[in-house]
Amino acid sequence: MNLGILSVTGVGFLTFCVLAVAVVGYLLGRITIKGVNLGTAGVFIVALLFGAFLFPVLEKQLVVGDVNAVSFTKEALKIVENLGLIFFVTSVGFIAGPRFFRNMKKNFKSYVLIGLVIIGAGALVCVLCIVLGGR
Repeated sequence: MNLGILSVTGVGFLTFCVLAVAVVGYLLGRITIKGVNLGTAGVFIVALLFGAFLFPVLEKQLVVGDVNAVSFTKEALKIVENLGLIFFVTSVGFIAGPRFFRNMKKNFKSYVLIGLVIIGAGALVCVLCIVLGGR
């Protein structure tokens, strides 16, 4: 991508795209129609649209070499995907963390019982699959 005097290619272009998706998605999420807005889900929607329509543009930019060009798009997007997941889980943890531990302390016996029921049901299904599958 050439922006006049500034040429953005490779990892710089990927970084530019990620930041552009975040900014446009955040701005889209702030639009309120009849009291309803997307919030941070706007970033998710813009990222989906970017991936659906602009992936070929990104793939052309993430190429190494001239003659035997090798694209590292999938590896680069895997890094972006993992970073997005890390940021999402961290933000959910910060938001729900204090409440989670308060509820855990309050309803500890119920959670342990539910956990045991789920583990027992999984074990029972596993045994049934082995017994019935062996016939």
